[in-house]
Amino acid sequence: MPSRLDRIFAWAERHPAQVLLLLFLFSLLVRFVTAEYLMDGDNASKWMEARRLAAGLGISHWYNHSMRWAVILPLAGLIKLFGPNPLLTYVLPFTLASVASVCICLIGEKIHSLKLGIAASLLTTLLPLMVVTGSQIFPGVFELGFTALMVWLVMVWIDRRSSWLLVLAGVCFFLGWGARVTELYTYPGIILLIWLPTRDVKAVLLFTAVAAGLCFAEWGWFWWDSGNPMGRLGLLSATRGDHPDLPITLKNYLLQFVELKKLKGLLPIAVLTLAASGAALRDRDMRVRGLGALYLGCMFLVLYMISGVAPLKLALPYGARYYPQMAPYGLLLLLYFLFKLKDRHRRTGIALIAILFISFAGFSIKRIPPTNSLVQMSRDYALLRPVLAADRPIVLVNEPWEPNFIEKILIETFTNPARKKPRGDSSIRLDMSRDQERMGALFLDDIGRYAQFINAPLVRVEKYRYILPSSNGGIESPAAESVFGRKLHRAFPLPAKSDS
Repeated sequence: MPSRLDRIFAWAERHPAQVLLLLFLFSLLVRFVTAEYLMDGDNASKWMEARRLAAGLGISHWYNHSMRWAVILPLAGLIKLFGPNPLLTYVLPFTLASVASVCICLIGEKIHSLKLGIAASLLTTLLPLMVVTGSQIFPGVFELGFTALMVWLVMVWIDRRSSWLLVLAGVCFFLGWGARVTELYTYPGIILLIWLPTRDVKAVLLFTAVAAGLCFAEWGWFWWDSGNPMGRLGLLSATRGDHPDLPITLKNYLLQFVELKKLKGLLPIAVLTLAASGAALRDRDMRVRGLGALYLGCMFLVLYMISGVAPLKLALPYGARYYPQMAPYGLLLLLYFLFKLKDRHRRTGIALIAILFISFAGFSIKRIPPTNSLVQMSRDYALLRPVLAADRPIVLVNEPWEPNFIEKILIETFTNPARKKPRGDSSIRLDMSRDQERMGALFLDDIGRYAQFINAPLVRVEKYRYILPSSNGGIESPAAESVFGRKLHRAFPLPAKSDS
């Protein structure tokens, strides 16, 4: 007698299109429920650059964020069509994260079964780090979507051998490159994925010609526009070459793998996926070997890629935000071997797969904010937009981060709270300035006032309370209060003071 789960999968086998639609909608739902408020800093800068572009003002200047044309141009298109409502910042991350989840399902179906594809898609959707990646306009979510499309197109090409599929895959590589140059890290793996199952040198050359040709055209355009003969890479080097975290000693460089500790609770998953990818290099299926090479290659390069040797410099400092765009392939391969284990030892395999899902789902549920971020941003937009238009002062209140019950136990167990230094005024003021920049990007209608707005000197009232004055420096009768913390933001109206 088939179990309920078996009947569900039997239905899925008969209705693959409906399954993909459900996976897409489930991903959208998870992204909506767990979405975080748009972060300050880089996200606000990209949103403002897109607003400038949509208004016909052009990019303010070339730097590492404004050069991400695959992020800026689609955002500008949305603004041109629907206006500068900040809720639009969620459209592309939600969509590309969901497209990636669907593509991972299709890739899993290719190498094993629809069951594996569905499981890998769900794990990708529930990956705890996707709470941030899937709700911010970070370039990582654009890389995630374009890379997943590229890998799926190559997998389809292996079966059909249509050159147009490789051309489209090359275009996807170029779009990923346009979001962030670290898309280059996928090149060795995708080339092996093309070559290992087919030994087709012409296919490798075709993909390379399309991807390289488009990147060469981009280089020429940036050279023509900026005057930098190195194009986008030269501009990037000029704006990030003095980053304090890039120089590194040889000893620390060799120990770069220790940086995986930044994944915190996901560190065991990272270790298991690396082991699964290593095992994949010996699998009979050459497509599986290619996916293993893709994951291992990306993980190695994101940790060890250098930008200089005298002195030794990293290409970029490693952070947990770089993991989600490559994690789906590691998760897919881990599930691939767990499914094989299930065929031999059913209970053990099912138990391990269940542990993965329960832990991922639990961490995602824990990250659900008390008020939905889209709802809160809509309320803040309705309140702060007219306040800023009227040039009224605003109170900024920074809520110090407080660990939850579990985090508090971990901190007290592994660190000495007595040694923790209290936050200094410079750190608090920096957070205030970032919230000031975010408010200007999201809620200020007049783009022409933006530079003056974000450079207005803040007035300290208390340690965690400042006032953003009006354009003439006035701080009397503030109209609203912006309360923000590590991940949340809430705006409240303030009652007008009576003259009496």
